[in-house]
Amino acid sequence: MKQSYSSYLMLFALGFIACTKPVQHEIQQAVDKNSQAKSLVEWETADENPRNLFKKLREQVKTDEHLGSEVCDGLLALNGQDLSLFEEEINNKENLTVLKSCQDQLKKNIEKYWLEQKKLLQTSGLKFQFQPRVEKRDLSKGYRAATGDVQPKELVLTFDDGPHTENTPQILNILKAVNAKVMFFTLGPHVRENPTVVYRAAMDGHTIGTHSLTHRCLANNATCTKANSGKPLNFNEAIAEIRGGHQAVYDILGFVDPFFRFPYGESDPALSQFLADRQVAQMYWSIDSEDWKAQNNPDLLKNVLAQIDKNQRGIVLFHDIQRRTLEILPEFLTAIYQRGYTLVVLQSMDENARYNSQLVTKAHIVP
Repeated sequence: MKQSYSSYLMLFALGFIACTKPVQHEIQQAVDKNSQAKSLVEWETADENPRNLFKKLREQVKTDEHLGSEVCDGLLALNGQDLSLFEEEINNKENLTVLKSCQDQLKKNIEKYWLEQKKLLQTSGLKFQFQPRVEKRDLSKGYRAATGDVQPKELVLTFDDGPHTENTPQILNILKAVNAKVMFFTLGPHVRENPTVVYRAAMDGHTIGTHSLTHRCLANNATCTKANSGKPLNFNEAIAEIRGGHQAVYDILGFVDPFFRFPYGESDPALSQFLADRQVAQMYWSIDSEDWKAQNNPDLLKNVLAQIDKNQRGIVLFHDIQRRTLEILPEFLTAIYQRGYTLVVLQSMDENARYNSQLVTKAHIVP
């Protein structure tokens, strides 16, 4: 009887898969992969990642007139949390050929989800002010920071991958409301797309470091070899990525802070030495929000605060391209303020270091 019941379940599962259209199955695979991924590099380089999936779908829809409706059916069937994984691609104008029959409805569904999430975290108002501290570090022989060498009850808040056209200005508003200072690690194309946001972040007193030109995995190691489809970047290609990210910020501001974060935290001895020789710090982290994973706002807040409560200090990793990070930020700042934390930003002991970067060409592209 037990074998018969197990056989029935197997047949049911096979029948369900058979009845599910391939593209709908791929959409569900993306959701599953996100929950199972153990690292950001695993998620971003996966075929199931929405960015990679839609790149393929844009080509397939040219020869399959029914594909668009199948994609729409698959996305419309998702709950709000799972659908939020696809928000970037839903808003991507390049995907209009795939989503033309459902894009508006998908946007409404996502907004409904975020409104529901907002109700789950209600702050009493940002009626407090941080007294942030600037701490100087000697970068003359290189500097590698995972905790930032901060004291107990001190945190360095960092935001990667921006600036984002919509999220980052709102994040800056929230930070300004409570006098919080943070460190941004920007990507080249996003800097050039949003120069006024970069300028505002700098004028608000935040540190503007960089995160490479295009977020490719730079190190000569097994992780980056796999991430780059078996063909690792050579040293010169990796250096061009590092220089390109710095140059983008310098062209906007006329300076760039001497702090670099390797994509996915993957470095190697040669690249580390390259930065050390040019007095640029390597910034890692000790508290990972994992805000790239689909999760509701209370869970994201709970998970990152649990790490802070455990470590009692360190560098916190967020991404300003993630809307869920924007959504929890007021409550997060309230929570760490109530816990008695001081916010720290790092700067070079050399006050002229930001103006004398050895990674850039001293020529302005943007006036």
